[in-house]
Amino acid sequence: MKHTKHRLAAVLLGIGMLFSASASVHAQSQWMDKVTLYFPNRILDILDVFTLNIGVGLTAHASLRATHEVEIGGGYSATAQMIKDHNRQYGFARRNGVYSGIGPFVATDMERRPAFLLAREYWWDKDGLVTPHDEIPFMPKEGAVDFWEIGGSLGLGVIEADVSIHPVEILDAVLGFFFIDITDDDLTFENFR
Repeated sequence: MKHTKHRLAAVLLGIGMLFSASASVHAQSQWMDKVTLYFPNRILDILDVFTLNIGVGLTAHASLRATHEVEIGGGYSATAQMIKDHNRQYGFARRNGVYSGIGPFVATDMERRPAFLLAREYWWDKDGLVTPHDEIPFMPKEGAVDFWEIGGSLGLGVIEADVSIHPVEILDAVLGFFFIDITDDDLTFENFR
């Protein structure tokens, strides 16, 4: 009985040491990723702070926003866009629909599809109060639109532009210089496997 307790204690100690060593190797790997990919991650963080989408096609709209909860504007858009948008979206997409909003209230039927390369598709059909909990299109990390963005869009005739800055991404970019990644979007070597 005494030997069984000693064997059980030895096995448990061995398992604990194995998990501890594994956690230590994982922590060292994370820091190796942070150091090795420091400059590429800082460049990506800086690019994350703004949106610039340029479209051509039939369009007539204007809007200004200090988040999507404080927005005024509206109009129509049927354009092909070059996308540089929130959540590292780079590519092309077709945007089609109508939008009107004042304050936190919107009436919209807007879609962005098909989308190519790293641009994300969405269809936003809503009448009523906008909140950051609206999964389409504001879902964190996977969403196509940043609820907290500050900016505006203007389309007249055959050309449109959507320009925004992203306050959370600005904070992430600044803190990233100190190895703090609040948006959990820094690249690791796992991304390349």
